[in-house]
Amino acid sequence: MTDFRTFLSDRRGTVTQFLAIAMLPLMGITGLAVDYARSAQAKAEIQSALDSTVLMLTREAPKKNIAALKLLADPYFAALMSSKRPDYAFSGIAVEKTDKTVSASTSASVPTFFGGIYAWFGASGADNWAVAAASTAAYGTKKIELALVLDNTGSMASANKIVELKKASHTLLTMLQNATTAPDQVKVAIVPYTTQVRLETTYKNANWLTNSPTGTFIGGAGYTIPASRDLWDGCIADRDTGYNADTKAVSVPIAKSLYPMVGCTGGGIAKMMPLSANWSALHTRIDEMKANGMTNITLGAQWGYEMLSANAPFTEASSDANVERFMVLLTDGQNTQDRWGIYNETRQNKDTQAMCDAIVERGVADTAKKLKIKLYTVLVIDGNESLLRNCASNPSMYSKVNQASELEAVFKKIAKDIGTIHLTM
Repeated sequence: MTDFRTFLSDRRGTVTQFLAIAMLPLMGITGLAVDYARSAQAKAEIQSALDSTVLMLTREAPKKNIAALKLLADPYFAALMSSKRPDYAFSGIAVEKTDKTVSASTSASVPTFFGGIYAWFGASGADNWAVAAASTAAYGTKKIELALVLDNTGSMASANKIVELKKASHTLLTMLQNATTAPDQVKVAIVPYTTQVRLETTYKNANWLTNSPTGTFIGGAGYTIPASRDLWDGCIADRDTGYNADTKAVSVPIAKSLYPMVGCTGGGIAKMMPLSANWSALHTRIDEMKANGMTNITLGAQWGYEMLSANAPFTEASSDANVERFMVLLTDGQNTQDRWGIYNETRQNKDTQAMCDAIVERGVADTAKKLKIKLYTVLVIDGNESLLRNCASNPSMYSKVNQASELEAVFKKIAKDIGTIHLTM
């Protein structure tokens, strides 16, 4: 204190002395502004990293308790921050979970640049400022309905294609089963197709089937109409013109809208399986697939749609607004035959494109779409790339494999997309 009085009583360089004294608060204000801006930037960076951490936790929340979530949160957050602010000291991540939300919070000690000046004015703990952040995100479990529409034609017997298709399908089913967190969260339908599809004969008396179809059938190509419903062995051909390449629902009074019952050719294709969460039965149905017959992509796609629609023929599809619907349409060749002719690829491709457009409701505003089916297409080695690419919901959902062994990787990618992105909010 004596030194300070001496300083005040000394008149030499008075102006300089007072300017020096006046500079101290100015420096304090400047330092405060700098450190405040720095702490605001730190808070923004911490908040961003914490938000990312919470979003990661929402994907795991349905399966994990709070302790397990914290074990994930700490290293994930630390990795995000280490490259930006390694000098911050964090308290760790506190995690809370309800049945609908995940929350996380943390605080950091941020070093100041002008702590010495604040201390001169008597501020304590001025070397570091505490910055806190908190984040909350909702999580939930969406439901998935998926139709696998799989080419079972004779060409699938070559180049190990049917074997690799079964392997890839088993992998996809297993990945989706492992991604589920609740019963019936994921349901899958299987539609093997050639120029026919096949059902259990228990449907023989269904009113959406007919053994007296309208329209014409090509002669000598295996389209035989059973004399009675009791003699039907489960196979179905195209609906009549105007309904064969469209998603129009069956209307019993309209004969053209009904599905024709026909005799199975070549020993019969593997049976379709409506939407189910019976994973064992789904795997069994995949194993029953075999390669035989010619190709009608339009018919397969139409029955994939029928599996995802709650209208007749099937009602297994949910009307829950929380359901997302997908279809995988796979082929290894060109359209070769339908009930009207053989090797009229141009006409059949036009029908296939119309069917795909109807399935994805192309040209319809998103807010007006009903089923909002997301359509993946897969071409195995040979076929019409342009058609399959244009059929997909968007070009990124089209895949081509140049050898059958690549199928598993494509199906893994699709399963990961559905399971990782779409099963969580």
